[in-house]
Amino acid sequence: MLNSGQNTTIRSMAEKTEKRISRKVDKAVLQFGMLESGDTVIIGLSGGKDSLTLAYHLGRKAASGRYPIDFNVEAVHVRTDFATYPVGDDFLNIVRSWGVKVTVLDVAVENRLRDGQKLNCWWCSAQRRLEIAKYAHGIGAKKIALGHHLDDILETFLMNMAAKGELSTMLPIMTYDNHPHSIIRPLAWVHEEEIRRFIRDLGLESFTCTCPWDTRSPRKTARKAVEALTGGNSKAKDAMFRALSNPVDRYLPKTVSEPPSHQH
Repeated sequence: MLNSGQNTTIRSMAEKTEKRISRKVDKAVLQFGMLESGDTVIIGLSGGKDSLTLAYHLGRKAASGRYPIDFNVEAVHVRTDFATYPVGDDFLNIVRSWGVKVTVLDVAVENRLRDGQKLNCWWCSAQRRLEIAKYAHGIGAKKIALGHHLDDILETFLMNMAAKGELSTMLPIMTYDNHPHSIIRPLAWVHEEEIRRFIRDLGLESFTCTCPWDTRSPRKTARKAVEALTGGNSKAKDAMFRALSNPVDRYLPKTVSEPPSHQH
């Protein structure tokens, strides 16, 4: 059993983690211009550690009455016919206890699979985002917040280089020409380890859901590559993230003509 001094130390560490994440959310929101006064933000609530962390922090800022930008939040959870809840769906009521309205959309997506197409994480995520976008459009919300963090962004950058031969990644804010809403990622400056620690400090590890279909080996490979490049050092990861907005064109190759194709 922990004594009072140990309990005080644990609470102090938990508060530091919470404040650190809160400051980083503020930094992302302000640096990338994610929010405007009067915005209604729809949080994509999967039930995983990332979306719970996002709901906690955006919910508190929206309800505080002291945040420099006046905005409202609500969370949407898409429950598909593939959904499984190994630890139950108590996370829905936990988010509601934070003062965040939660809407559950029951959507059948299995019949959307084409012949020969197999269920995968990317496809399922795209279906859930589509339903959240429809919901946002229906209530006139122009911002959809997703729980991708700094590690996700760096991993996607490496994946796109290796698989697509291009320099691109998830954007902190993504606008569309043909859609009225924007995607925002307020956890863009937050490290995955900080999120793990935050969820552990809140005692929510047993309530978070993980998808049994999530077998994204390319992302796991990219994650190992990021760790190898940075040695897990948070400052090195921050530097990599800053580099995404700081290309030095003079030292990047430019194509002046396409090389001739080699025919065999």
